[in-house]
Amino acid sequence: MSTTNNPAPADEAVVLSPDWLTPTLSRRYPDAVATRTHIVERLETVATKLRFRVDYAQHTDAPAALCAKGYFNPARSRTTRAEGDFYRLVAQDLPVRTPQCVHAAVDDDTGHALILMHDLVAAGARFLDPTTTYSAERAAATLDQLAALHAASWDGKRHELSALFPPRLVRLSGHLSAEQLQALLDDGRAQGISQGVRRADRLIAAMAAMDRLRVAEPVCLVHGDLHTGNIYELPDGRPGLIDWQVVQHGVWALDVAYHLATVLDPDELARHERALLDHYLDRLANRGVTPPDRNRAWSLYRAYLPYGLFMWGITRAVDRPVIEDLTGRLGRAVERHRSLDLLTV
Repeated sequence: MSTTNNPAPADEAVVLSPDWLTPTLSRRYPDAVATRTHIVERLETVATKLRFRVDYAQHTDAPAALCAKGYFNPARSRTTRAEGDFYRLVAQDLPVRTPQCVHAAVDDDTGHALILMHDLVAAGARFLDPTTTYSAERAAATLDQLAALHAASWDGKRHELSALFPPRLVRLSGHLSAEQLQALLDDGRAQGISQGVRRADRLIAAMAAMDRLRVAEPVCLVHGDLHTGNIYELPDGRPGLIDWQVVQHGVWALDVAYHLATVLDPDELARHERALLDHYLDRLANRGVTPPDRNRAWSLYRAYLPYGLFMWGITRAVDRPVIEDLTGRLGRAVERHRSLDLLTV
């Protein structure tokens, strides 16, 4: 397959070339003939996001401001198709705010995923720093989005998605050995967290214990990584969700616990988490779902807090202040709720 015929090239020069853009955009915009592109901004963590403008040969409804997301840096190349499949097959059918996608594809030979979407920044949206602290009111608005996502796929409602986005806790827990994870937990990111919580063997066991909880609970599609840095705000303040790289089937509490513990200051979390959990459950009910009773929901919320601590324990390709801030917030929540004891690990 030539690079210009590849639906998900891993070379950013190809993605930005009129030779690739024109046939790609013309599937949706038949009159789109790209003549030139201009990079506005390059953002690189694990994946690379390229904001760019497109010049066209003639007037077209095709967007002039686009953002391409892919793994263009060979040093950070990986095969992760979940986000590409999410935008390609699911996003347009879910009642959740996500960037408007004009092209999403996965290279079946390499597994490389590419997403081409409208540039939200050019449209006035705002992306937040992952260490930005939310108010309880802002957290409630993102919980509304999570309730919409979860209710749309609650307890087998979208059974065809289970093979595309299977549970991932056990697989994620195998990414590092206990020795490798312990070295990361001891590298300074978890300062102030007690030794009993800062134990790799317990966190790995907690991932398996959380996976076992799934068997007895309704499962749904969960985002899996909803910290502040993966949320955008429209000019009117409404939130939307981005970065669906670990989307999976799981228990709703995985998303709710991770989200609240990362976006709220620990003291604010302690003051508002019960009310915010009730808010989420009410939103589920408003969307036709019979939510778990309050006591069971509270237990599951506490039990799923270690998921986020594990995820930030294994994180390396993110700015160090972000790693330390979110590991600290999650660790304090796990300690306060005695989540590892609750999971009997």
